[in-house]
Amino acid sequence: MESDLKNLESSAQDGDSYAQAFLALCYIHGDKGLEISFDKASYWANLSTETNHWLGLFTIGYLHRFPPLGPNAEKVNSYYNKVFKDPDGMVVKNANAGDPIASYVLAEIFTAEEVEPNLSADLQFAAKHYASASIVGYGPASVQHALLKLHANAIGGQNINIGKDLPGGVSILEEVAKKQLPAAHHFLGRCYFKGIGVEEDYKMALVHFQAAADRGYTTSQLIVAHFYAYGLTGPAKIDLALRYANLALLQDRENASEKIYEYEQLLANQTTGNTQSLMQQSDNSVPSPTNPSYNEPPPLPPDPSIISTAETATTEFKPTLNRLPSIYDNVKSDNQPSVLPKPPELPDSSFSPSPTQLKPTSRLRSSNIPNDDLEMAKKYYFGRGVSVDPNRAYPLFLQSANRGNPESARYLGIMYLRGKGVQKDTQKSLEWFSRAAQGGDEIAKKNLKTLQLMNAHK
Repeated sequence: MESDLKNLESSAQDGDSYAQAFLALCYIHGDKGLEISFDKASYWANLSTETNHWLGLFTIGYLHRFPPLGPNAEKVNSYYNKVFKDPDGMVVKNANAGDPIASYVLAEIFTAEEVEPNLSADLQFAAKHYASASIVGYGPASVQHALLKLHANAIGGQNINIGKDLPGGVSILEEVAKKQLPAAHHFLGRCYFKGIGVEEDYKMALVHFQAAADRGYTTSQLIVAHFYAYGLTGPAKIDLALRYANLALLQDRENASEKIYEYEQLLANQTTGNTQSLMQQSDNSVPSPTNPSYNEPPPLPPDPSIISTAETATTEFKPTLNRLPSIYDNVKSDNQPSVLPKPPELPDSSFSPSPTQLKPTSRLRSSNIPNDDLEMAKKYYFGRGVSVDPNRAYPLFLQSANRGNPESARYLGIMYLRGKGVQKDTQKSLEWFSRAAQGGDEIAKKNLKTLQLMNAHK
């Protein structure tokens, strides 16, 4: 927790399972100054689970609570129970030894509905461990501790030994927000919007919501979009509303799509003078939950660079300063969105590459590379919506890499390094990491350097 990001990444690259899982949590929460990234969180969490590490198992379970891996209550229940009921009791032992991350994990498990009926929620137990992790400065635990103080009387029927303390809850959020944790900004925005513990102030609410939105917090992105669309703090700026709604599209496609269509209509009606009537027909309330969610996580968007072709086929993804593209840019005459093409068919499981395909291409290129195979390969590699199947992932990564995609080359390097889906081969791993690094993949550059150092010291 005290390590700087460089040292944490170095430990994770060196194969430290605890560091890998903690780095995944940092990508989930936007901790240590990182942008929220579901894809990177999933990558590191899966590496940690290869050693069956309790924190890796928890993190994978956590990821299954929310899209795109979830919500999958069965998976969450399975992973969380593995962590808590581990015969060696590592999470409990670590918490008792003073590890704040272990305390946070226990608190999360005992506030998760998905663990029932195997375990019963225990908010008193959870509050104790949130407070324990918060005291030593673990930001995500501090946010949950603050929410308990802000909403103590609203917690479903359980008597917990924590009094409602609005100034105390706001103070904790302010301290964590100084560390730029997106969730702290989001809930501070909610406090200012609702007047919880502070004077109601829409401008301050927007400041904090936008700070969270700009770091990838999807709920805040939708709220900021609504602020701009209906001018809650000044003149309406529909271009900015569309910008934030399109960012939210990466994680919450259904709600973001509805908002994008709504804002496109506002934009169209600006030229016909019908804006006011359309606004009157719309629900002008900012989307802010009435009841607090004590486990509301930072949303988990994949990196913009890995949006599937099927999701962006109607629009070329070229962000600009004032306007991000909309899936409704190409609309039919009846104002309904164009039909998106179906994703490619799954390859047959018997497919295997020819011997000539086993060598990396001489040079990888990072631009204009189709990524259908890459996205399908990741589904099989990580088990997203399908069973984990490295044998299916391999030929898809290979096809993508041979077309010049450096990210696919990096995954091939990992597979050969670990013997995952292929026979372990350090030399081929080096070749693929080299091609990926030449194509500009930053993670591959680090992997290559680490692998070369390891070989040099053999």
